[in-house]
Amino acid sequence: MLGLDAIKAVGVGAINTITIETRKPVAGLLGAPYLQKAGLDLSGLDEAVCILAGSVTEVAREFPANVNVAAALSLAGIGADRTRMEVWADPALQRNLHTVRVTSDSSDFTMQIQNRPSAENPATGKITPQSVIALLKDLSTVLRVGT
Repeated sequence: MLGLDAIKAVGVGAINTITIETRKPVAGLLGAPYLQKAGLDLSGLDEAVCILAGSVTEVAREFPANVNVAAALSLAGIGADRTRMEVWADPALQRNLHTVRVTSDSSDFTMQIQNRPSAENPATGKITPQSVIALLKDLSTVLRVGT
């Protein structure tokens, strides 16, 4: 039940915090306007570095192409202003890595997913279009699994 179903379930009660830490291979962040704006050069990076932390609202302004997972979490949970996000550049990674931590009045949980980058767009995961296809299939099914 982990994932958006779990966040929607704990949202029936009180969600205290939702934090998403997104770690991406350096190639998935190259060319992002924020890097130039902040004067960040990731070309010689030899260890992971947090390049931006804030609310999903704040991070979305700077990395609009890198917040689809965080946007979904904030819509299912406590909103973009209260959902916290960190964006990391990690030269050791070959895949996008998202770690979500949730605390609520009914349960606390941590979820992690390693997405393979899309060949067409390394800033997003290969799973993203698959998720859209799964949603479209669910729209026409009689039996629904999950919320």
